[in-house]
Amino acid sequence: MEDLPPDQPVTTAAAQALGVRPNDLTDLVGSGVLARPFRGVYLPAAVAADPEARARAVGLLLPDGAALAKESAAWLHGVDVRPPERYRQAPLLECVSDSRLLLNAVRRPELEGHLAHLPAEDIVTVHGVPVTSPARTALDLARYTERYMGLAALDMFSHRGLVSLDEITERVRALKGHRWIARARSVLALADPRTELPGESWMRLRIHEAGLPLPDLQIRLRDESGREAYRLDMGYYDVMVALEFDGEQRHRTTTQQGRHDDLRRADIEARWGWATYAFHAGHVLGRQPVLESTVSEALGLSVVPSRRRWDIPGGGNDLSRRR
Repeated sequence: MEDLPPDQPVTTAAAQALGVRPNDLTDLVGSGVLARPFRGVYLPAAVAADPEARARAVGLLLPDGAALAKESAAWLHGVDVRPPERYRQAPLLECVSDSRLLLNAVRRPELEGHLAHLPAEDIVTVHGVPVTSPARTALDLARYTERYMGLAALDMFSHRGLVSLDEITERVRALKGHRWIARARSVLALADPRTELPGESWMRLRIHEAGLPLPDLQIRLRDESGREAYRLDMGYYDVMVALEFDGEQRHRTTTQQGRHDDLRRADIEARWGWATYAFHAGHVLGRQPVLESTVSEALGLSVVPSRRRWDIPGGGNDLSRRR
């Protein structure tokens, strides 16, 4: 370990050149001294959670002249669009280049290369690593990934102020007739920078695909003094029904989080009259139309719409209503 850089990533080949064998690297990972954020790349455990160090680790895998793209580019821009079943794993590593020769140099199973037009203005540097620009990254995700990921990307990039939806609209218009651009256009029509979490994007997409009225977003509840007391993810004013997405880390990790949410939602109903329905990833990404059924009932509709299949693993299907 003394021969390895104390705060820098190192590849298996570079470690071997320093006299550290692959078995030694495996032992160091097992003992917690090193972390392996990506196959064939190691980091000292002390800096494994540092975004800049992890970016440098990604940079070791990238062929010269290529740029990280899509999910991994979004991650370096601070936008996480990984679906729930992969949130503990590293982002999918993809790169793009307009040179077939460069892509032929990609020989790592964990790095997927794509050949595409890549003008210089679509490349930026993040922590020393070339990545596609925020606008190019958001558009590529909207264009080439599942609709739920594409909408979340547009929502999150615009919510953080990294892109404007007008900018994406101009890019989509310039690519009229190109492959998959219709998919980007369809999710762009639903994008809203007020959205704060990918789960909220997924909920809106489910409601839209079911043919149900879209809810209002970021509903602010104010007390007698006019101070904002609570903010609801989304809801319907006419029936005073709110819909909220409970992410794993903020709402479902500890019993204290659940207790806090219960008290909050009870207070909201008692003081403002809003009934709040909470959904988690299993409800939104699962096979059963839990969200659609709830919205249909709240709006007084007798028919429960069918659920369009998304290309993701199923989840739990229990509705949690907290009042």
